[in-house]
Amino acid sequence: MDGKKGNMNRYLIFSLVALLFLGCKDTPEKDSDAFIVLKKNSYSTSSINGITVYRLNERGRLMNGYYVVYNELSKWEEFSIENGILNGVYITFHPNGNFSSSSNYYQGQLHGEDKYYFPSGKLQRIVNFTNGKRTGEIVDYFESGQIRGKSKLENEDVVESTTYDIIGTIVSQTFIKDSRTITQVIRNGKVHRETISSNYDDYEAIKLFNEDGTLKHFFRMLDQDGTPTIVKLDPEGNEIKRFNLKDNPQEAMKYMRLLGL
Repeated sequence: MDGKKGNMNRYLIFSLVALLFLGCKDTPEKDSDAFIVLKKNSYSTSSINGITVYRLNERGRLMNGYYVVYNELSKWEEFSIENGILNGVYITFHPNGNFSSSSNYYQGQLHGEDKYYFPSGKLQRIVNFTNGKRTGEIVDYFESGQIRGKSKLENEDVVESTTYDIIGTIVSQTFIKDSRTITQVIRNGKVHRETISSNYDDYEAIKLFNEDGTLKHFFRMLDQDGTPTIVKLDPEGNEIKRFNLKDNPQEAMKYMRLLGL
């Protein structure tokens, strides 16, 4: 009888464990002491004072630990959470399993290099953060590895940028001069087009250049009593003539052709 009771007890224990496992199949599964496996859409987020807080959908518990999140076909993301807040690495994946992005967080804020990747796994962009704010510079890459562009940041705003073609030749650049943002399109090493925008008033202008780099046209755009107006300027910025686009449709068409619009 004791043997039969022992077998019966073992059978009941086994059945109970199996039922518990099957009944809890949607709860986080801890693969090891290093990480917790979680199905996509098993957690939700909310924002408190600008910080994203992570909770498990089951009972709304704050998440804690290193999570590996997957969907039906592949790994979706990985992240480190402390008391519901991102703290450490955060990684997302392309459907083919390669990295899509990798970031670092400190107490819920981006802190360090924020990297983005092509589906091939090659680096696409690097942005630097300090306590949730963009700092330093942004660097973009072609999939072949050459630099596609660089942008310098001040107070999170881009104050200087340069873009390149696949062989490293500058094709455009933006910078600030005399409180005006200037953007230049470069062709064959010469400025082809330049747009000028004031950072403190409504000044807007554009310059077009000849192939040898000499000035071809200089226009300023105005909103005069609610009517779009074009002012033609000499190289020193003095007015030559002006016309409003409403009363001079032919001049407007000529201006748009000059700009390639």
